[in-house]
Amino acid sequence: MYLRMVEATVKKKGEYLLGEVYAEKILTSLEKVPGCIFAGLLHSRDQEFKYISLTLWQSEKDAEVYEASGSYQKNLESVQHLLEEKSEWKIQLSDDNMVEYKEIPIEPSVKLYPTAENPEPLPDEITNQSNILRILSLKVKEGFKEEFRKIYNTEILPELKKIPGCRYAFLLDNSENDGEMISLSIWQDLETVEKYEKHGMFKQFLEQANHTLGGLYQWKMVLKSRSKSKSAVTSQDIGISKFELITGKKFV
Repeated sequence: MYLRMVEATVKKKGEYLLGEVYAEKILTSLEKVPGCIFAGLLHSRDQEFKYISLTLWQSEKDAEVYEASGSYQKNLESVQHLLEEKSEWKIQLSDDNMVEYKEIPIEPSVKLYPTAENPEPLPDEITNQSNILRILSLKVKEGFKEEFRKIYNTEILPELKKIPGCRYAFLLDNSENDGEMISLSIWQDLETVEKYEKHGMFKQFLEQANHTLGGLYQWKMVLKSRSKSKSAVTSQDIGISKFELITGKKFV
């Protein structure tokens, strides 16, 4: 199974129409696309105007065929008027050797991740609008990917699924990007996620896999244990982001 995410920034007041357009046009379109298991529109809990269109696919080929067919571009065009028209500037020399500045629109970013193992089928409750998607990003040491996967799938995942409010969870393998592994979990509501993080087993799960995590993260933890007044930010820090499901549909 493959997960595909399209990240975009929405114009102010555009968020009021985005959910409606997504449900009427994009979900209706994706329902007819072979290999699409689920599609949902998610709103960031940390960035007011950041949204993600998340789709799950039976195979990488299915996702690639969808994009190559032009259907993705057509779906993008249906919401383009609601997206922020951010751009970047490209500096170049003109034909007469004069410096010129050319404005280049920034398209929504598209990311495709394979699952580390074949997860269980999606539960029907996944389409409830109260669902919270939690994305946990970790950087694993070189040579420890398989050990991390084993710990996650045999020790952490079974216990994670037992926690009240956790509806679904699986591991994404993005190890080609500096050893990144992503734990994606879907929760009943924000309250259950926060309870898990503050008073639940999250700290214990990290300790189980701690020895497989990157050296910079290990150094930061040592520094933190020696002095509460000292802190550091590294390229291997654990990243946590949360998104609320606005609308979604399960197709398979």
